[in-house]
Amino acid sequence: MNKHLVALALAAVTALMLSACNGTSGSSSGVAPLPNAAGASGHRVHHLDNGTQDLHAGGATFPAYGYNLGDQPVGLATYSPPQPTPGPGSILASYGGTGVPYYCLTGSGFGRKEFEANNGTATQECAALGQSPVGFGARQDPLDFVGSDVAMASTECCAYGSTYYNGRLTGSVTWGQPFELPTFGGPIVFPYNQASFTGLSGALKLSTWTYCAISNGTISDWNDAAITADNGGSVTGGVSETLHYYFRSDSSGTSYLFTNKLNHSCNKPWKGKYKKDPYQNLAKGRDASWSFGVSSTWPGPGSTGDPNSRFFGESGNPGVIGGIESDSWGTGYAEGAWAAAAGVAQASVLDSSGRHFVSPTNAKAVAKALQNANTIDYGQGSDGNPLGSSTPWCQLYIPPTEFVKTPTGAYPIVGLSYWLFYGQNNGVHVSDKKKLITFIASTQANALLGPLEYTPLSKKVHAAVLKALNGSGSQTACLQ
Repeated sequence: MNKHLVALALAAVTALMLSACNGTSGSSSGVAPLPNAAGASGHRVHHLDNGTQDLHAGGATFPAYGYNLGDQPVGLATYSPPQPTPGPGSILASYGGTGVPYYCLTGSGFGRKEFEANNGTATQECAALGQSPVGFGARQDPLDFVGSDVAMASTECCAYGSTYYNGRLTGSVTWGQPFELPTFGGPIVFPYNQASFTGLSGALKLSTWTYCAISNGTISDWNDAAITADNGGSVTGGVSETLHYYFRSDSSGTSYLFTNKLNHSCNKPWKGKYKKDPYQNLAKGRDASWSFGVSSTWPGPGSTGDPNSRFFGESGNPGVIGGIESDSWGTGYAEGAWAAAAGVAQASVLDSSGRHFVSPTNAKAVAKALQNANTIDYGQGSDGNPLGSSTPWCQLYIPPTEFVKTPTGAYPIVGLSYWLFYGQNNGVHVSDKKKLITFIASTQANALLGPLEYTPLSKKVHAAVLKALNGSGSQTACLQ
């Protein structure tokens, strides 16, 4: 990452310092406002900025550092001074349209809810990074598009009884069937504070058993024998240090992707060295299994169903990073680009062969994990059921089964994200929306992603996105 982007990243993320230092739980109310809140950024590039031609969007935080470099458009579109625009070198700043696309990070679930039904949040204030979402800061309703790391489920769209039945209505205006397309992928990582770990000579290493046992609460101390075994010695110099775990408190696609990985990798019969101490030993309560299922809302320790004073919930990937950054003995799960932007270390994780610890900063290893994410199930919901859309060729769904089981040598915990556009845009920003979608499938956009610790999708997926955008044969264009 170049020095300018590092400076932007640190300005955005370091400001998230929480009151969680040395184990005190951070909360949304403890997040400091960003320095770029309401107009402090100097990124405005059009003479009619904040006008009716600008796009307003929001949602997932997993891909959002790539979208706007963490420049949250805090407040409302009508505020003066105006909202910060996407950082130079980001996807949204580089697409070449007439209007500026403002993207408010709210989390996937909050974004999908506003996209599917008029909840009145589109024109509410966009909250600062790390704070609980309130709205998107948009000039008008509906939003131009939203981001989500979880594709729509059949309960959300599009058949009778679903939230988005027969297309969203605003008064007497119909916005059509959704156009759902994948954008790009990246690693989900275990961030930690390198300076605290005096026993480490390199990166922290976590075997599959160990990260499962950390996430389910079995491992509660950094001097645990399993962590020591993974790293060839105590990472704390033999001193007991309580492990603090930060998770997403909001409805999050990152949580969905991460718990899906835990559900896949932590419930298989443990073999070899993991069957006994210092790892698995059921007689001594040493169990790494994941019994909490898969959910966009964190279901594990620290949730209402399983209280745990060592587990702290924070809003958005920036909130989690902020918590860990200010806690000497914190870890948790977050998207890698946010950890990289903050300069927070990322643990190396054991690959699927059980022989190689792989760093999430290894771009080739992450790309290898996503190399099979090519199969598109058109018109399919994330719950495994058809959406019932009248334009199934416009919902491009790549199931997590394509990347939850990774090849040898690949970084094993990855995910990808989606954009949701309305199929019928009623003349609102149509040209710019088409330019943006075309740009996300371009080599120019791909070149922006690598330095930010993201992974472009394949040419096959990009070709499918463009085909859907423009229509083919009897299949009408998915955005009109």
